[in-house]
Amino acid sequence: MYIIDSHRHCENACISDNDCTCSFCFGLIREGENDLKLIKWLCLFLASVMTLAFAGCGGGDTAKEAPKENGKTVVTFWHVYTKNFGAPVIKQMVDDFNKSQDKILVKEVYNPDMYPGLMKNLQADVASGKSPSIAMIGYNYLDYFNENFQYASPVDLAKKDTKDPDYLEKTFLPNVLALAKTGDAQVGLPFSISAPLLFYNPDLFTAAGLDPQAAPKTWQEVRDDAKKIHDATGEYGFYMQEYQDNWATQGLLTSNGAVILDENGKAAFASKESEEAYQLYQDMVLKDQSALHIAADEGIASFYSGKVGMLLGTSAKIGTITQSSAFNVMACPFPAFGDKKVEIPAGGNFLAVTAQSEEEQMAAWEFIKFIMQPKYLAQWTINTGYLPPRQDVADEPSVQEAIAKTPALKVAFDELPSLTPWVAFPGDVGVKAEKMFADMRDTILSGAAPAEALKATQDELNKLLK
Repeated sequence: MYIIDSHRHCENACISDNDCTCSFCFGLIREGENDLKLIKWLCLFLASVMTLAFAGCGGGDTAKEAPKENGKTVVTFWHVYTKNFGAPVIKQMVDDFNKSQDKILVKEVYNPDMYPGLMKNLQADVASGKSPSIAMIGYNYLDYFNENFQYASPVDLAKKDTKDPDYLEKTFLPNVLALAKTGDAQVGLPFSISAPLLFYNPDLFTAAGLDPQAAPKTWQEVRDDAKKIHDATGEYGFYMQEYQDNWATQGLLTSNGAVILDENGKAAFASKESEEAYQLYQDMVLKDQSALHIAADEGIASFYSGKVGMLLGTSAKIGTITQSSAFNVMACPFPAFGDKKVEIPAGGNFLAVTAQSEEEQMAAWEFIKFIMQPKYLAQWTINTGYLPPRQDVADEPSVQEAIAKTPALKVAFDELPSLTPWVAFPGDVGVKAEKMFADMRDTILSGAAPAEALKATQDELNKLLK
């Protein structure tokens, strides 16, 4: 846990080697305890106790009074979006809700550094006995959040909602709800969803003698088409986004039947299925020389500029990709391995109710239901490129208009039933695991035997998971 950044019980946050004169630590010193190392240890221990006291799922201290302002229940909503991406829409949602009723006042709070930054801030508040009402949590932090923070489950909130007790069942697809579920715990409600899909350049398809209307449906077809593009034009045929995570490659492996984590919580991706998937990918890069292996920003820019025929990327960049490309971008669903079921990870975030009183929890619930209305989710999708958690949003006139202008949006919506949770590892292991997966990918695409690299990474990761 990152509690070392948040000794809120210590007035001066005494985590340095300097003497501390706050009432907590100075009292220890006056009693003759002059060993600063012991003092710091005691501070850390007490912060840990406070954090753990708040940890785990459940309804919070519902006996606490809800915060009030001018007679209204105050709901603080923590998010991660900047004024250049998402924040204006968030502000509009908040303003509209506040104007729609006179009992609840929502205040939105921006957290820099995306999900890691928000988690650090949340850890600090929890250590001091506070928390926001609603926190936006990245899917890859699902397990860590569930294990270390207290929250009110949407299932329990819906049961308490006498106006709409069956809200979850009638509003969300089961596989979408599962994105914010771990084990039997429904931790929050999915809000932003990104899906991996295949963008392609019809001009390069035509130049290679391929029919742009007959997009590849399988990974073997992707390989064949990529080689034809490279042989005919000299340009690369394929690029898969290479960020420092395993989001895209998880879809590659699981769509061939691989398992990332087994039922016991152990890494299990060193399998025949993973080896086959990575072998195809490696052959495209090294044997066919038809696929690029470079950093994400450079690779995506290569697609923009017409130097790559196909881009396996996120639906959240549909707007950016279509607007930045000098050609008419087309898109098709994530490819399959033969007739195997496609299983692709969802990126994005969910909303968790971290309010500590029942009144505040139910007020937060009312706001969440408000912004989950199709018209607001439609606005969110059009302005950000994220898919909404409700499939009926696609029927909104504004979304239909956007789909007509950008058909890739329709492809992304059609992928919603294929989405599965992005595998989340607990605690600090999650951060390390993402780096290990990225390093493994780079090792394999540089020529290492897939079976050996997969096994080595799996063994290393399982040592951390003990």
